Amino acid sequence: MYDFAPKHYRVGQTLKGNIPLSWFHKEIECPKFHWVRLPLSGLPWVHNAEIPAGYSMEDLCNKLESSFPNGFLLRGCSSELAGYLNKKGYEIIRTGAQGTLDLENLNKLPRTVTDLARRGEKYGTVKEIPLSQSNRQRVTEFIAHTSYGTKPHLQYLFNNNFDSNTRCFVMSSLEDKWLGVITVSVSGKNFCYTEMMLRSKKAHVGVMESLFVSVMKILRDEGAKHFSLGEVPFISPESMEVDGLPNSFSRSLHESFLFKAGHILIFAYNYRGLFNFKNKFKPQWKPVYLCATPKLPLLGLIDLFCKTGYMDLSLSELITSLKSHPAVLPAAAFQGRKPRPG
Repeated sequence: MYDFAPKHYRVGQTLKGNIPLSWFHKEIECPKFHWVRLPLSGLPWVHNAEIPAGYSMEDLCNKLESSFPNGFLLRGCSSELAGYLNKKGYEIIRTGAQGTLDLENLNKLPRTVTDLARRGEKYGTVKEIPLSQSNRQRVTEFIAHTSYGTKPHLQYLFNNNFDSNTRCFVMSSLEDKWLGVITVSVSGKNFCYTEMMLRSKKAHVGVMESLFVSVMKILRDEGAKHFSLGEVPFISPESMEVDGLPNSFSRSLHESFLFKAGHILIFAYNYRGLFNFKNKFKPQWKPVYLCATPKLPLLGLIDLFCKTGYMDLSLSELITSLKSHPAVLPAAAFQGRKPRPG
């Protein structure tokens, strides 16, 4: 049982649920930053951190700036955090959106979702598995049986491990064969965030919907209020809330480069399929930002494509397509790009 009761937060620009995605609040005195240096731009990328529960935005900025005096990069920032950093002179660009649900309104889920969830229920039961070495190994083995199991894995974008910062839920058949796996992190006082969502290649229609609905009900009954389905990159949902943040020429240029690169490489990472699945739940879409100081060079974006493994995945998919369908490779590389009118 997890305690989702509200904790004390400092008055003012508090972090509350606004720490970057896949960061964690901890009952600690000093934050712990996990970072890698980006090879081309030279910027440290702080991709994960444990933050004291009572930290404010000012506390976080001061500690980051003293720890990385020559600049740094953050990803997965909310509108609130990005706006605060932008006022301090940080460069920001939007990278995508995350979908969140109010767990007190689960009875208002779309009928298409609830029908699929009921359909998936007959294939197994949902349970939480405890953190142990054997279960960690089983999760690792399960990944190999998913669509992306044998392909280069993305790194640093989410917590892709089952560890002490995450909870793991599985849908298991009567024969104890796993059909789907979700790992969830608890960030803030009552906010839960989806880290990994894994589906067996043999899983039937409705399994993942059933797993998500069951997990959200479990978390709601424990006292959680909000559930994030996770981020989807390179998207701008029509229903997404407007942030009102300034849109400079630099921001427009960098966002255009990032989104167009994602659209061209959709053959490697089907973010539209991911969006379509999550959008079935009719979540509230909120923008997600990348923030950097003292500035965000274009090389920094190229760094991210390389460091996350996105380029390795793209190259792997290109080679596979070339071997399987050499005649249709050019069309495959540009699928999803809509022709411009005029």
